[in-house]
Amino acid sequence: MIHFEREVFDPVLIEEMLKQFQHVNIAMNDEDGYPYVVPVNYGFEIKNEKLLVYVHCIKRGKKVDLLRKDPRVCLEFSAFNDFPDRPYKGHRHDYRSVIAKGVMRLVDAKDEYETFRRGYELLYVCNDRPITPLESRKGVPNMYIGKIECDWNDVTAKSEFPLRTREDVPFVNVYEVEEDTTPFDIRDLIVTAKEWQKKEK
Repeated sequence: MIHFEREVFDPVLIEEMLKQFQHVNIAMNDEDGYPYVVPVNYGFEIKNEKLLVYVHCIKRGKKVDLLRKDPRVCLEFSAFNDFPDRPYKGHRHDYRSVIAKGVMRLVDAKDEYETFRRGYELLYVCNDRPITPLESRKGVPNMYIGKIECDWNDVTAKSEFPLRTREDVPFVNVYEVEEDTTPFDIRDLIVTAKEWQKKEK
């Protein structure tokens, strides 16, 4: 990573970033050698040093066919904030991104009801919608819940603006703050990034 000082290591900050995104792009291995990518909404939780991402899909189609042959996926979450006419601290845009590699398992309610229900509920929660309890529906939806399990070592994140606390994660509305041309002081983040890199080696 060239701009290593922009990498986000703190799991607390990464979790907060995942709450900000609207959808995830899922890349699967297609038979022609090219990645096959689809955008979907998602829910997630972090348990036992693993990022668990939940998505839903109908029980037939190209996505399901590819996953049955090769369940390995790459996830891309991102958001971009552009303000070319109002530079802020030397920047004309800001972004947040998280990349994760994992394995997707298709969960059928007939076989794993509790896992299906957990994913179903998180999809509602993470999209800020009131939950319609599964038990209150006339029938279980005819779909799969895709449960994607990612080891935390396979999760990376970046932010253009420096992030130190949860409060730093939402984008700054540069049109509502005073003009500021002073560059960010990121000396502490550079030290932290170098320490993390030593740990990884």
